[in-house]
Amino acid sequence: MRNALIMVLTACCAVAPIRLAGVLAAPDEVPGVSVRGKSSTEPKNTIVPIPSTSRDVSDNGCHVRKDARETFVGPDVDIQHVAFSDLISHAVGRYSVRATIDGPEKFMASLATLDADTRTLVLLDVLRMGLDRDGLHTFFSTGAGRHAPAIREALAAAGLKREHELFTRAMAIFGPDFPVDDSARVKLFSYSSLDTPLNAFDARMMEVARAFGARTPFEKAMVTYVERTPALWQMIEARRAQLSAVARLRSLNQALMRRVYIEKSDDVAARLAALPVAQRTLIAASIFDAEFGKGGVHQFFVNASGAIAPEVHAALIELGLDRQAALFKRGLAMFGAKYLRNTERRRGKYFDHSDWTDWDKGLQALTDDFNALDEGPTVVRLSDGAAVEGSPGLWSAMVAYARAKRMLPC
Repeated sequence: MRNALIMVLTACCAVAPIRLAGVLAAPDEVPGVSVRGKSSTEPKNTIVPIPSTSRDVSDNGCHVRKDARETFVGPDVDIQHVAFSDLISHAVGRYSVRATIDGPEKFMASLATLDADTRTLVLLDVLRMGLDRDGLHTFFSTGAGRHAPAIREALAAAGLKREHELFTRAMAIFGPDFPVDDSARVKLFSYSSLDTPLNAFDARMMEVARAFGARTPFEKAMVTYVERTPALWQMIEARRAQLSAVARLRSLNQALMRRVYIEKSDDVAARLAALPVAQRTLIAASIFDAEFGKGGVHQFFVNASGAIAPEVHAALIELGLDRQAALFKRGLAMFGAKYLRNTERRRGKYFDHSDWTDWDKGLQALTDDFNALDEGPTVVRLSDGAAVEGSPGLWSAMVAYARAKRMLPC
């Protein structure tokens, strides 16, 4: 089990099959259809669109910069303006997300209609998405690693000399013939969790991964490449005026959560309390919605996210979601009169057992109760898009709230 909560939601505005609380999302369904599945204890693969299916708009009124020399300034620039890296995801994410699904030949064929600069950017985005917990080490151990030969060429084409050299060195650790087959690569890794010791292969890869760096600095390198390519920059910047309210809210939520990253839970309440109510509301609701979508109510409370449970309850009330707030309060009540914010102490008292107990079942049963409010995960039609409500009503309520508070970024 990972101890750290993944705080940043995927920025990609692509459509791809993903699992959402026992639901398998797919791109070809029509928004606006309610989908009813079985109990969360017996997940059923039901096909629904995912939140990123929100449609572009013709003009959202946002200012589009004329060139890369024009910059946004101000103390809240990160939450008032959509990051250019998010625009990159919006522009090419529908292509790069397929990398973990398709083999190299099929994936490259899907990029055939793109110009050379955009193809290069898609491949860089595949690498960016794969730079998870341990950077290149994580990338090569996942399905995205099968596209390493093409990504190596893309790094060279983008003029990212340093990154190209380190990436080439990482590929060389696999031997003279790089294994594009996932199983052939994965068997070289002994590292599968935080508790598994590294082997010699892992240690060599981790050394190169540390030199290469994490996702954020690589994003900056990608932006630098795009800024050196005027036509590509203009194509991506134009997306700023086409983002739907759902996409803009997604960018806002990511920016807000970067401000209050939950890794150590001891001071999270103080950090949230220092923020305006509206920002605190969206952060708390977003974190709960993300955790609910991946593993239901039980996962929210067992992870570091559970440190902000009181703030989630307050956020649901602030959003006007009285039914959800009442259900969530039942979950809080299961942890006694004095809620333990500290993750390790909460786990030690309530989750430190090998079997799935009746208490665990009771907590997870609230997942079904949430879904039953509207008879299961529902695709909610918005004025300019659609969103799947894994925990009913949160996304549509957050969009309405952000609009009313004039918080949607441009």
